[in-house]
Amino acid sequence: MRRLFGYYRQFDELSPDEVSAELRARRDAERARDVVRTPALDLSGAAWHGPPHPEIVNAATFALRRAVNDYADVGVLRDAIAASHDVDQARVVVGHGAGELIRAALQRTATEEVAVVWPGWQLLPSLIEQAGAQAVPVERVAPGRTTVLTRPADPSGAVAEFAGGDDWLIVDEALADFADDAPIVDHPKVIQVRSFSKGHAMAGFRVGYAVLGTGVSLDLAPVGGVGAAAVAGALWAVQNGAPVVARRREQVARERARLVSELGDRVADGVGPYVWIEASAEELAAARVYVAPGTAWGSSDHVRVTLRDATSTDRLLDALRG
Repeated sequence: MRRLFGYYRQFDELSPDEVSAELRARRDAERARDVVRTPALDLSGAAWHGPPHPEIVNAATFALRRAVNDYADVGVLRDAIAASHDVDQARVVVGHGAGELIRAALQRTATEEVAVVWPGWQLLPSLIEQAGAQAVPVERVAPGRTTVLTRPADPSGAVAEFAGGDDWLIVDEALADFADDAPIVDHPKVIQVRSFSKGHAMAGFRVGYAVLGTGVSLDLAPVGGVGAAAVAGALWAVQNGAPVVARRREQVARERARLVSELGDRVADGVGPYVWIEASAEELAAARVYVAPGTAWGSSDHVRVTLRDATSTDRLLDALRG
């Protein structure tokens, strides 16, 4: 407090205009001394950069107020998901995000070796090892063992074709909302796992679902179920969120097209919110644009960029040109 009074005491003998001029002069001098830095732009994250639709938050808040001391009924959410895909409700399992459902599926289907179509979601090898199996990278679905496929792929956005066979196929479709056509396959040994984290911007809710193969019974549901807020938010998303997802899909498609137009073959073909670009993470960081280094997927000359808005794309292109 004494220091504060001492600061203002220096102006006691000055008129208001003189005080204002003195303060402006000091401010200008401080600005001249400071190095003007471009604000950092983080394009390395996996989650959608904006918040979910306000009605998702409203639904979750209302559910908490009503049932914070009770267990949520996931039946209505399972019914809504089943109806949206035109499948039987018995095929739908709701869980704590796509990652936990994939982990549970691997624990029940993994053989000694599990093939993982690579590049894919970077945590898949770790989940395979946690299931007691060895992860074997492959370029496409291979017969003879359980296989995990990311579709659309993370980081490239490639949309691989697949069909069910005699072996288990676990399809990580956390980015399915960004694909033009992502149907549910009617095959007994195909498990498709989806998330509300990306297309619906609900990463913090930790909720996803799996659609099991026809006539298959696998216990993938978490003990105790999923929280009421997550169930309510996901239910609104399933029943009302299609237009919101469509706008996000159009947004990332537009920004991807801009990058392809400027960079050509340096951008891998694909869809979705991530772009696989031939570039240096270190050089982009020097321009205060931060991306996911490609070394996480075994490539030292590529980066994964998370698409945002037109302004972010402008910054990225300026950094790449530089």
